Amino acid sequence: MLSGGEKSRLNLIKFLVDPPNLLLMDEPTTHLDIHTVESLTLALERYEGTLVFISHDVHFIRHLATKVLHVNAGQITPYVGSYDYFLEKTGALEDERAALTAG
Repeated sequence: MLSGGEKSRLNLIKFLVDPPNLLLMDEPTTHLDIHTVESLTLALERYEGTLVFISHDVHFIRHLATKVLHVNAGQITPYVGSYDYFLEKTGALEDERAALTAG
């Protein structure tokens, strides 16, 4: 019988010994400080497997996204490119620029 902490450590060891080729992450930067987010981003940039994540952290998205899946009203639209590519194709980049210059 292992305690909860022992099970967590065992799972971490298994993860380090035989790393997965797919990571699914839901809001991975929530509750992290800036330095930890930067460390996580750098580690994920070196990750050689497939990374699927959901995030509202624009800095994180801009550094890692190479394909964006836009989900709207039950429809999924793929954009093969960076987050800025997605913004450009959807017209949101112009909206973002307009918001910055409005005043």
